Amino acid sequence: MAHQRGTPTLPRPTARLARLARRDGDLLTSSGSLTASTLITSATGFLYWFVAARLFSPEAVGTASAAVSAMTLVGTLGMFGLGTMLIGELPRLPGDRWPLLSAAALTAGAIAAVGALIYLGLAWVAIPGLRTALPGPTMVVLVAAGIVLTAMALVVDEGLVGLAAGPFQMLRNLYFAVAKLVLLGAAALLPATATGAPILASWLAGLLLSLLLLAQLLRRRGRLGSLRPALSMLRGRTGRALDYNLLNLSLYLPHITLPLVVTAVLGVRVTGAFYTAWMVYTVAVMLPGNLATALFAVATGQRAVLRAKLRTALAVALGVGVPATVLVAVAARPIMSLFGAEYADVATGALRILALSYLFAVFRQLVVGVVRVLDKVRLATVGAVLAGCLEIAAAAYGGTHGGLTTMVLWLVGVFALEALITAPIVLWAATARPGDRREHPERPDRPDRSGRPGRGAR
Repeated sequence: MAHQRGTPTLPRPTARLARLARRDGDLLTSSGSLTASTLITSATGFLYWFVAARLFSPEAVGTASAAVSAMTLVGTLGMFGLGTMLIGELPRLPGDRWPLLSAAALTAGAIAAVGALIYLGLAWVAIPGLRTALPGPTMVVLVAAGIVLTAMALVVDEGLVGLAAGPFQMLRNLYFAVAKLVLLGAAALLPATATGAPILASWLAGLLLSLLLLAQLLRRRGRLGSLRPALSMLRGRTGRALDYNLLNLSLYLPHITLPLVVTAVLGVRVTGAFYTAWMVYTVAVMLPGNLATALFAVATGQRAVLRAKLRTALAVALGVGVPATVLVAVAARPIMSLFGAEYADVATGALRILALSYLFAVFRQLVVGVVRVLDKVRLATVGAVLAGCLEIAAAAYGGTHGGLTTMVLWLVGVFALEALITAPIVLWAATARPGDRREHPERPDRPDRSGRPGRGAR
């Protein structure tokens, strides 16, 4: 035997893990980097606002937090699917891929600039509550610049995933986290103001500094190509970006609408507790979502690769996520108590139910990666819109016929229905072998009946 001849052998489970890491290192690295970025953003975001509350007045913190929320929302919408398009296109692009990434980031910035003008116009003309969060021209300029820069940074982050440079994306977020905290301390030395401009300036400067440090690091490592935007490379890809944008919106809007539904049917007191529980749940189920994004990056246009990578994604999502979310369910009261006794009284049951629905989230999230790889985005968008409407309707119905726990039970009931529909798709994609008659006829490595390449190869 090998170990008797002096050659060391690994225990069987360890050897399997080693083979898995070698075969699917790209998937694990990308999803791990995305997960680490999310954790860094969440933890340092909490710390940032904790420090801000200690150094600045409540009025300044409230104004700045409202501005950051607007920057995040409008900036995310300003991406317009271009980041997702990069994840799918960059792995298949020969030569220098940075001109396409630069063009996408520039275009997202331009779209976000239009979105910023619309937001500022609505704030000043139609929505007085938003106008109070823009006290003076300095805040107006900072918010507009922040929206543009946020959209561009988000596109760069997703482009790095498409370039199989996930660790650099994580480092960019780490740079941002540290820089904005340091700059926040420096901003506290400025003359006191109730406008929140110093806080927002520290956020914006930290974001810009993180991009500059990223570029310097990439250049030093020889990973940075030409940053001159090649807008011509977007030709023929904007339609695909629009499809991705519609799918992203149909997935994103219900997520941010749920707290508003809670406010409408249960009141603001319950909303704070639900929002906290919802954020804890979002962090707990981020793993399958990040695996779906990484799956799209490493398997785009390669259905044979999809099968193996998806099986690994399922194994990781279940093996890591199930124990973690069971722990969250068991510790739901202590977790909610960290935010206050009232939060624990109101939302412990809701968090426990949400955490125990993790298995539904695995299939609901991974199916997004599958449909992107299989180029079924438009069909998936229709399904996502219907699912989102059903989620909102179920939450509203549950809230009006009971308390928060009843509302969450109805919501999770819809999650279960969605999993019942998406699980067969995910399991089929994970088990169907190349050449199986169940495979879609337009395969990326074979021409279709017209003699043109399959859609996955275009």
